[in-house]
Amino acid sequence: MSAEAAGAMSLAERFEAERDRLRGIAYRMLGTPDDADDVVQDAWLRFAAAHDDPSPTPIDNVAAWLTTVTTRLAIDRLRSAQQRREAYVGPWLSDPVLELESPDPSPDDSVVLAESLTLGFMSVLERLSPLERAVFILGDLFQFPLTEVAAIVERSPDATRQLAKRARDHVADGRPRFAPEPDEIEELTGMVFAAALEGDVETLKTYLAADVVHISDGGRDHRAARKPVIGDDRVARLFVNLAKRMQPGMETHVVRANRQTALYSTLHGEPFMLHTVNWVEGRLAGSFAVLNPEKLATFHQQWLAGGAGRPAT
Repeated sequence: MSAEAAGAMSLAERFEAERDRLRGIAYRMLGTPDDADDVVQDAWLRFAAAHDDPSPTPIDNVAAWLTTVTTRLAIDRLRSAQQRREAYVGPWLSDPVLELESPDPSPDDSVVLAESLTLGFMSVLERLSPLERAVFILGDLFQFPLTEVAAIVERSPDATRQLAKRARDHVADGRPRFAPEPDEIEELTGMVFAAALEGDVETLKTYLAADVVHISDGGRDHRAARKPVIGDDRVARLFVNLAKRMQPGMETHVVRANRQTALYSTLHGEPFMLHTVNWVEGRLAGSFAVLNPEKLATFHQQWLAGGAGRPAT
């Protein structure tokens, strides 16, 4: 955008041009869409206030200024949330979202940005400190130069480089197996769903990778596995047990969540479970289920507003 065109835009228009990118950063930092929206709104208020100042300091680069403010706000909020997450009962998965558009990613980084929104990848980001998470998201995912990342997190380039290395090591150690979804994903998902409903453990195992991992987040009050379940036999039996919990009034729909095909189950119209999986070479390699109703609240409202997904068959 030319300086002349930028100057012709209103303050709100200049901010709106950056909103999706800022929300993408904030959600990856915090893992909850509501917190991400709060941070972006706070960034807007600070942006507007900076222009209301009687003697404002000129903001030469709006995108850089807003990125800096949004990232620092997210770091502060994540630090305050860490103690609650450490005391959380069972695994902690991000609150799912129906849509979170990236800012016109190029063909080179679109796959990386899409993977970084999956529940599996987001769970790995929980291993990072707030500063490591910010450095990794800005540098490795959004491709900011090291010097700019260092300025945003207020660290020297050398210190930022060390943060980036630690973050990459943590991500590499825990990164779930991930590949683009197969063309027949809905058919495969339906076959897994059907085998689970039939209680057919052996057939289920043919769809699972030998080292498949299932992570479920039920929170304190909802029944769910408190630790990751690993291995095709154990995960197959877990799926069968989950299928047995189907009740009258329960409906399951095929939806899109966090850039993946997902199954969303409701019970008497209320949230019950959001389930996404990673497929690698035709086998289910990772499974992630959110059952905590508090984490499904915003997703449910988005789903209702957007219309129900297709029923799973």
